[in-house]
Amino acid sequence: MILPAEGVADSLDEAQGETSPSYLSQCLKFFTIINSMGIFSPDSKFVKFMNWVLDLLLLNVLWFAFSLPVVTIGAATCAAFSVSLKMVDDEEGYIAKMFVKAFKENFKQGTIMWLITAVCIYGLYIEWQLVLKNQDVSVLMIILAIISTAFLLFANIYTYPLIARYENTLPHMIINSFKISVRFFLRTLMIVVVIAIEVLLILWNKWTLFVGIIIGPMFMIYTVSGVSKRIFQKIDAETKNGPDSGTINQ
Repeated sequence: MILPAEGVADSLDEAQGETSPSYLSQCLKFFTIINSMGIFSPDSKFVKFMNWVLDLLLLNVLWFAFSLPVVTIGAATCAAFSVSLKMVDDEEGYIAKMFVKAFKENFKQGTIMWLITAVCIYGLYIEWQLVLKNQDVSVLMIILAIISTAFLLFANIYTYPLIARYENTLPHMIINSFKISVRFFLRTLMIVVVIAIEVLLILWNKWTLFVGIIIGPMFMIYTVSGVSKRIFQKIDAETKNGPDSGTINQ
């Protein structure tokens, strides 16, 4: 049977009137259940996780903005480490304010360290190009390239967090980074493996690359900070027990 136009409209209005209250009540019931579970409570793990993600996003934006002159990448990285080391134990305050303050305080050492790092990376790149493109490359050259890579890694992996956390001369920072890398070799190796996995995930496809640009650098810095913070706390505790028991030289 074909209903007239007016009958169809009346039927639709009647159907909407019957279903809308039911639909709304179901939605209200759903949100009531979610709210009773405390998911959106300020102290819930979900809210804390989302706040952590937003903090990393903000920190990543600040890092990119302050790294734009390129020469300031080192100072921006030290500032990012200064904030992320506090984030590990929920000690951070206003992210932007802390970042700018740390950027100013670590500008000189961070900039010098970055210039040293950049020169070393370029030299290491040339060395590996010679190894990979030379068909008659010797075993000795391969060994030297591997040692150079480890040398650069050990000199950098803890130096920026050390600059962010302690007051010391830059040579001592680099020496302490070597000492920590050797003493806590397995933890250092774990950092390298985890970061390598993070890089591979970022490069997986265009979507992961997009996410990696948004938050990737800070996720890597937070990875290093999480391990470094525990190492620093252990060394600080040892240093209190005696001047020669810790690793960090003053």
